[in-house]
Amino acid sequence: MTDIYLVPYHSLRPDSRILAACSGQFALVERAIMAAEWPYDNGDDPSFYVARRYGGPLTWGVCRRDVRTAIRPGSIVVFFSYTKTGTVYRYRMSAVATVAEKWDRRTVFSDSRCLGYADKYLNLLIRPENDGWKYDESDRQKSHRHPDWLWRIADHGRLSGEEFRARHRTIYDGGAFSAAAVRIARNYVVFSSEPDETYISPNPPEVAIAERGEHELWIDSELKRLTIDKAAQSHRANRGFLRSRGFGFVHPELRFATASADAPAWRRSVIAALRAETAAICSKLRPLPPAAPHPHSVAR
Repeated sequence: MTDIYLVPYHSLRPDSRILAACSGQFALVERAIMAAEWPYDNGDDPSFYVARRYGGPLTWGVCRRDVRTAIRPGSIVVFFSYTKTGTVYRYRMSAVATVAEKWDRRTVFSDSRCLGYADKYLNLLIRPENDGWKYDESDRQKSHRHPDWLWRIADHGRLSGEEFRARHRTIYDGGAFSAAAVRIARNYVVFSSEPDETYISPNPPEVAIAERGEHELWIDSELKRLTIDKAAQSHRANRGFLRSRGFGFVHPELRFATASADAPAWRRSVIAALRAETAAICSKLRPLPPAAPHPHSVAR
């Protein structure tokens, strides 16, 4: 069986005060989001900015640690951005990506595929310093940093979060560690660059909208059929939505499985449909409208 994940990520138009307080690569990504260039993740994880601007491998290394730890090479991920406009959330299908490898994230600094722009990845959380490694999110204000950074990148075995932090309190306080001090997990996901395995839409189509506290309502029936409807048929709880009702953490990943013999054909169908929707948008020679209609005015 091949695991398939439908994964939303947040692309929030930054506040001007946030933009003024950040620098470096983080500021470049935030400015691109502000300019509506592309629905990048705030923090570029997945690393769509690096993949689109520099041609580097698409990677995933900070968010959803549990998913990144469990996911296997060959698994397929469909990424959806979501952006809040007033009380309405707009969903766009950004990419179909196939997991190629899982790295110890330090590999980025030595792998030939990343030479020349390893420092552009915002989802590493660490950088080499002297003979060891240093935590680095210094290009953004504290509200956009990850105080549990070591937990996200380490192999912590059976330790609870509290036990792990107590054991590594010195590292958290100093923000640096030697290569032997911590076992870094191989949970840095690297996606295939083969065009039949990974496709990043240059202008992701809007596929669904939602009111706060409600499931999303789909406005693209074909992409819904291929993703959400497919998931509902295979998911153990017949879940057929990206967004849970309620508040708080309402975008858990939607995981299901299909026979490995059928997975390539399904992936080709999704990529073809996403390409077609992208081409339709690009042919109009204009960006998507700035606001979506109210969800309750859209038929399911």
